[in-house]
Amino acid sequence: MAEFFEYDPVTGIRTDTAWDDATQQMTLNRYADVEPVLDFSKEMAADSNVSQQGIKQGWWCYAKLPPIVILQMRAKGINVFNQNDEARMFAEINSVYPHLKLTSGNHGTKGRSIYVPPSSSGKDLADA
Repeated sequence: MAEFFEYDPVTGIRTDTAWDDATQQMTLNRYADVEPVLDFSKEMAADSNVSQQGIKQGWWCYAKLPPIVILQMRAKGINVFNQNDEARMFAEINSVYPHLKLTSGNHGTKGRSIYVPPSSSGKDLADA
């Protein structure tokens, strides 16, 4: 049975622990409410002016990655904070997390990317 372990109010991630007597192993289960991020992403992706204006101004806010997704990518060996993992990160976003994209466009291994930290609000960028 899982038991509450901790809640991080900054990231919104709740961690529960589960102990298996048979294998003598502990499992950490992490949960987060990403619905606000999904709603935001859907709204931004529906507004084509956000991408067009951003590209014209030299930036492109491609996706909003909640911390729980950053952890999931890290578990797959993708470090979103490492430029060497950029191609894998974009491929993962395009194939597994397209609902987090703030644009209808695609970005891959070619071209210049602009990194927007997960704590930044794309809405602020859209209003710039």
